[in-house]
Amino acid sequence: MPYGRRKGKPIRELPKDLLPREKMVALGADKLSEEELFAIILGSGTKGFSVLDIASKLSEFGFDKLKTMSVEEISKIRGVGKVKALTVKAVVELCKRYCEGTNSVYIKSPEDAVQVVKPLVKGKKEHLFVLTLSVGQKLLHTELVAIGGLNVVYASPREIFRPVISHGGYFYILVHNHPDGEAEPSREDVEFTRRVEKAGNLLGLELLDHIVLGEDDYVSMRERGLI
Repeated sequence: MPYGRRKGKPIRELPKDLLPREKMVALGADKLSEEELFAIILGSGTKGFSVLDIASKLSEFGFDKLKTMSVEEISKIRGVGKVKALTVKAVVELCKRYCEGTNSVYIKSPEDAVQVVKPLVKGKKEHLFVLTLSVGQKLLHTELVAIGGLNVVYASPREIFRPVISHGGYFYILVHNHPDGEAEPSREDVEFTRRVEKAGNLLGLELLDHIVLGEDDYVSMRERGLI
């Protein structure tokens, strides 16, 4: 039979050398359990729940689950409430950003976008990619949104903007390849790009560029003055 949940003592009743803050000072943060770290972040308990009780509940969910939960969902965990949920969500979000930041890529030029996409193009068909960027032009997401024929590829604005919106993007870049090896944009490429750009503006999304990949080179429509 599994052990049932047991409420811990109020934190004020614990021996001083077992209090999370004192323990961190004495032994270092790496010696604390997840519960103790949560307890330091939360600072205090709520009516009927010690800070360690709440910390224990949060540690049961774990980082991977908490990072997908909304503030509203976290606030419904018994003893947490809205204010502490905001604190937890802020800390989890910072941890997520720092973890992802170890491999951060920033797209500051067409060459940067080409380096990201070119290894992803496979086969002899046209592939259309959308690069989602933050306000600071950090690459948030890269997604293949359409595969076409030998000479044409098409995606609806909905298919293009879905990954941009879902990943919290502000800027986006389109990249597609020409399997015949010629990087020169076609008239259809330019018209398609202008339609997408116009639709994105209505949503507050800004198209930075549409890049056409050839066999050994590329063309940036932004640099060409085509958009």
